[in-house]
Amino acid sequence: MPGPIRSWVAVKHGVDVVLARAERATGNVAMDRAPRKTSDFDRNAVEEAVRIREKFGGKVTALTVGPPTAKEALRDALAIGADDAVLISDPARPELDGRGVAQALAAYGRKHPEFDLWFFGEGSTDHFTGTIGPRVAAALGAPSLSYGRRVTVDDGAVVVDREYERELERVRAAFPAIVTVGQEINQPRVPTFMSTLKASKKEIRAVGPADLGVDGAEWAPTTRRERVFVPEVARKRQALAGADVAASAHMLLEALRAEGVLP
Repeated sequence: MPGPIRSWVAVKHGVDVVLARAERATGNVAMDRAPRKTSDFDRNAVEEAVRIREKFGGKVTALTVGPPTAKEALRDALAIGADDAVLISDPARPELDGRGVAQALAAYGRKHPEFDLWFFGEGSTDHFTGTIGPRVAAALGAPSLSYGRRVTVDDGAVVVDREYERELERVRAAFPAIVTVGQEINQPRVPTFMSTLKASKKEIRAVGPADLGVDGAEWAPTTRRERVFVPEVARKRQALAGADVAASAHMLLEALRAEGVLP
């Protein structure tokens, strides 16, 4: 049986897209005022790392990149079962884009390379670029096993199953490796009151660019968000009238064909 496994999990304190609201007059979504929560896919990643630790022993460390408020995502991870947590933050650049987040995480990985598995959600529930895990893997020169639906550990290696529409692909890589997982992989446990209370009292280590030996300017965003809004969708509001059901059905079919909905 494999020995103790050191797992890291990246979590994001992202926008709760379910509760984000648009202004009726303009359609704009005020992202700075939108409520935030731990990204759903990241909860699956934490759960998978905790299950591996429960089976083989070891340690689970949760990491996030962002301002001090992002500690809330780390508290969630600790309540689920992570052992400790690290906040990577640069006061000069509290909000980073995907490239900057990946570079910050990779900088931590280069400074502290003592992990066997590093779990990511396959995407965040607000942006869902699906690029952070693979970007970190590329920066560290580590194997990237994405879209995991089942993860097993076998003698210093990780085996990941990923499902396609009609087939199953199984990939294997030696430690250290980076794995992204989807929501199909597990059902994250609901933290108990006691685990939440303990998580609230745990120390969260904070590190910045200087601690990692890098220039924070390297993390500066290269993309800019101009506007987030709900687009207007013009509807044709075409009415089909007539007492003959068969004729009305024929008219409907022809209208759908004209729109390209039906061949």
